[in-house]
Order: sequence, then structure tokens, then C-alpha cells
Amino acid sequence: MLSSRKPVLLIDLENYVPPEEYKVSMENVARMWRETKMYSGEEIEWMMGKIQSKSGLSTYSAHLPPAIHPQICRDKPKTDLASAYDECKMAVVGAVEGLLARTGLQPSDVDILVTTCSIYCPTPSMASMVVNHFKMKKEIQSYHLEGMGCANGVVAINMISDLLQAHPNANAVFVTTETTTPAFYAGHDKHRMVTNILFRMGAAAVLLSNKSKFWDGRAKYQLVCIVPHGDFDAKSWYTPFVSAAVVSSATYLQLAACLTSRKLRFLILMEAIQYGPDQDGINGIYLGKNVVSEASRALTKALYKIAPSVLHPVQKLRFAATYAVRKLLGPDAASPYTPNFSGPVQHFALHAGGARVLDGIAKAMQLEEYDMAPSRAVLHDYGNVSSSTTWYTLGFIETVRGVQKGDTILQVGVGSGIKCGVNYWQALRDVDDLHEAWQHRASPERLAQLNAPAVDGRHAMVHMAMRVIFMLVMGVIMYLFMLLQDASFVQPQQISEL
Repeated sequence: MLSSRKPVLLIDLENYVPPEEYKVSMENVARMWRETKMYSGEEIEWMMGKIQSKSGLSTYSAHLPPAIHPQICRDKPKTDLASAYDECKMAVVGAVEGLLARTGLQPSDVDILVTTCSIYCPTPSMASMVVNHFKMKKEIQSYHLEGMGCANGVVAINMISDLLQAHPNANAVFVTTETTTPAFYAGHDKHRMVTNILFRMGAAAVLLSNKSKFWDGRAKYQLVCIVPHGDFDAKSWYTPFVSAAVVSSATYLQLAACLTSRKLRFLILMEAIQYGPDQDGINGIYLGKNVVSEASRALTKALYKIAPSVLHPVQKLRFAATYAVRKLLGPDAASPYTPNFSGPVQHFALHAGGARVLDGIAKAMQLEEYDMAPSRAVLHDYGNVSSSTTWYTLGFIETVRGVQKGDTILQVGVGSGIKCGVNYWQALRDVDDLHEAWQHRASPERLAQLNAPAVDGRHAMVHMAMRVIFMLVMGVIMYLFMLLQDASFVQPQQISEL
């Protein structure tokens, strides 16, 4: 709990929307793959039939940058630093510009800046890119975080919270993205090919502050508690000693020496998530078959830590009783108590890593499909935008459903490590905000409630046609009126002359 600390307020957030032409049509992509023979027929069938169809992504919605967009670059993707920089700057700057516009904040008002991207880590840093582009003040506290994958959009709030404790009267901007260009995999290892289907372009920017009086009445949420959790063991930890090729017995001895303080659960390492080369030296994000099980295990540990701060009193008693019995009499004495979090929590912002990942989270937290719908919408419309996913989910909730004062939000991120983070927020006011990223999902009634025009192409065309007809009719009326006016000024002698 953060009751003894200065309040950490979430003022607003922005979900970046890439250009319309960056949308990916998987039907056209598959056609291009066949035409260029970039992949074999068996590989295309596997990617489209087994991965895409079960991924939770729409066949036409999520975005990719031109450098790796199959419909633009075809079979010649570019993963160089210049291309990665172009994508990163477009997404990050777009997200920050949107956040500044929403809040009215000036770049000079930002005291703390934290950026995060797991794989693309340029020098100078992404944080330096933002500081220089927006000409932020020289004394700004700026940091960049990397390597923690999809979890860092949640886990980083722990660091920002600490920074706000150390710097009173401060505004902090958090920018989260995953630049997909360097993460693109051009090889044929199926464990790495999966990420080409799942990961898509996106970014989010969030404004947090400890200036309670300044933001009074405007702040949306207050941070109640945080659970950052890093899970480190032989199944999920990546080590440079391990390669995709043959691992020697000497390597295991070296690894065992490094892990003497840890309990090895398996003699043979199975990495859950890592970034590195395949047998041909081609870099890519490796996803092991144990990703879902390891993520669920890490999430369970994190939920055990946050449960006392979230659950109802009766749930806490059952939780404590079960824990005591299993601790005293052994794990076989009682089944683990799995509480239903949908009772005490009104909204869930969950990492949309993939359909199977969301299924695992739903099972671990005993959630209904209603609770999962916002995260599934993010996956469907925008794909796995890595550390940004939970912020896109919150944008969906604010636009489509709305949040009432006093509602609580559980934000859950899972990423490489395996690392899992959980943030618990409470709404300080009613939140009914329109986010451009989710306007297409809101009903006409909801859009009217948000004072936003409905996006309907046919309605717009009819409206335009009616305006044209109205102007034509008014033009005719004005012309006839002018003729009548001219006639009324004809003199009698002129008439006699005629």
C-alpha cells in the first residue's frame, strides 16, 4: 500500500494511432509470400492456419511500419538502425504530442521523463530523442528502460512512483512502445516466426504527477498499490551461455555455478522468451512453448502479493485460512484458493500478448468474458503492442464503457524474465473520455454522450449532399430575389419608352 507516501496521480493518457496506410491485410500478405516465395507453402499454411487464425488479431486492422510491412517492402524488409529510428520517432513523438494536446501541458512543464522499449535501444537514448525533439528543460530527470519486454509498461510505474517521491511538485511523462523494425525475424525458426504475426506498431504516453492541488478535479486516478515481481528460474531465464544450437555439458556446469543460489527445476533449460540469433545467426524473439505456463506462474505469485490489498474481507479470510493449512500441513492438505477478482475490481487492463496469454490470465484470476473484452479488443484491433497494451486497454475502457468515481482498475503486465507487474488504481472522478484510437468501437449513443460526432461514411455523404442541395436552392432564391429587386426600380418613363 502507498498510504504513507505522497499520492501518485494519473492525469491522462494517449494511445497513438499509426497512419491508415500502415494497416496490414493478412490476405494480401499471404498472397505476397506465395508470389515472392519468401516462405514455403507449408510455412505459410502454418502461419495463417495455426498462428494467425488463433492469435486473436483481426485479419485487417493492426499496423506495421513501411520498413517491414509486407505489402510495402514485399520480400525485402529493412531492419537497420535508420529504419528503426524512423518508426520509433513517429510513434513516440505522436504519442507525446497527443498527450500534450489532451492535457494542455507544455514541454517545459515536464520534470521527469521515462521511456521504455525492450529491443531497440539507440545511443543517444530514446529519452534523449524526446527531450531534444520537444526542447524540454535541461534539468529534466530522464531515463530509458529496456529488456523487460511487455511487462515494462506496468513495472515502470514502480520506478516513476519512486521518482515522484524523491521529487516533490513534479510532473512525470511515461512513454512506452516496442519498435517492431529491429524485432522483425527474417529466418525460418517457427519459435521466432510467431512474433512476426503477433507484434504490431504502437505507443502510449501517460502523464503522472504528485501535484495534487494543481491537478485537483482533473486527475483521473490515484495509485493505490504496486506489485513488481521478477521470476527467475531455469525454465524462463535467458543466459548468454545458452544458444539455439548444441549446448555442451561444460555450459551446464557454468550455468549451475551461476545459479547456485536458485532452485533448478529442470536439468535442461527451456527459455520462455528471449531475443537472439537462431542456428543461422538471424536475430529474432524466441517464444518457447512454456510461455503461457510460465507467465501464469509469475502472475499467480504477483496476485498472492496484491490480494490482501484488493480482495473483500471474506475472500481474505478464505485466502489466509487456505494458506495457513497448506503451510502447516503441506500442499496436499488443501487445494490452492483462487479468488475471483471481478468482485472487488471493476475494470481490468490486462496485457494482450496473444489469445492464449489472455486465456491463461483469465483462468488465473477467475475472470468472466466481460472482464476480458477490453484486452481482447486491443489484441484484435492493434495486435500485441508490447508494453503499451495495458494503456490501450485503459483507453478502450474510458471511451467505450466509462469509469465511475471510486471504481478500481487492476493493471497487469507480463513479459520476459519472466517478469510480472500489477498496479492497482482508483478513480478520483467519473471518467468519460474519447480516445481517437477507440472512437470506432463506441456506439452512436456513447459518442453522443461524449459529445463526439459519430464516424459514419454514409451519413457524412448524405449530410454533404443535403448541404450542397441547400446551397443551390438558396442560390436560386437569391437570384430570383435580385431579379425582383431590379424590376422594382424600373422608372415609368423607361416603361413608356419600351
